[in-house]
Amino acid sequence: MEIIMEAKEITTLQVEQSEVLRYLRWPMTKPLPPELADDLAQAEAAVLAAAQPRFVYKQFALLPEDDVVAGRSLQGASLRLAGRDIACLLRGCSACLLLAASLGRAVDELIRRAQIRDVGQALLLDACASAAVENLLEQLQAGLAAELQEQGWQLTARFSPGYGDLPLDCQAQFCATLDAARRIGLTVSSSGLLLPRKSVTAVIGLAQQELRAEQRDLSRHNCAACRLLDCPYRRK
Repeated sequence: MEIIMEAKEITTLQVEQSEVLRYLRWPMTKPLPPELADDLAQAEAAVLAAAQPRFVYKQFALLPEDDVVAGRSLQGASLRLAGRDIACLLRGCSACLLLAASLGRAVDELIRRAQIRDVGQALLLDACASAAVENLLEQLQAGLAAELQEQGWQLTARFSPGYGDLPLDCQAQFCATLDAARRIGLTVSSSGLLLPRKSVTAVIGLAQQELRAEQRDLSRHNCAACRLLDCPYRRK
């Protein structure tokens, strides 16, 4: 089943400064110097001007499996979502959404040009672009939630390849399942990187029953419980 949501329901992209500062690892309690604030505003404007947001999503039934197994399989697709973390997220779910979103190649080119002439500006552009694609996903998720909750579905938080023990190397098959190359121009490099780089893929579980709090809000998980050991936030 595919849910119909018009692209017009994605409103103007926003760049949340708190998200940008998180990507820059700037202490949230430390004021921004005026010159840095100006540079950040210019970077935000440049990213939003270059962005060409596109997205694709599809709903799949989940094959009935024991929730303690390391992963879940989709009905009608060869993609298997591997790992205990995704199995826990989808516990009690009978379906899931696969989604992908991208800011387009112009944003990548904007950052690439800046890397040649000004590494500091490139860093700000990169952080603003990461915040913008996150905002695109948030708007998409909110629109889908409004559609699906009317049908009685409960939605989990979204979970992306590379989170926890959901392997990053499933990206190619993930994008193939969504026909993302044809539909939004999203491809995967031989090393598993999404191209354009400012793109995101994610899974959202759907259940017809009440979900546990930790399924709806992944911030309840802490670093000690996560199986992704090589992570800068865990090291910090």
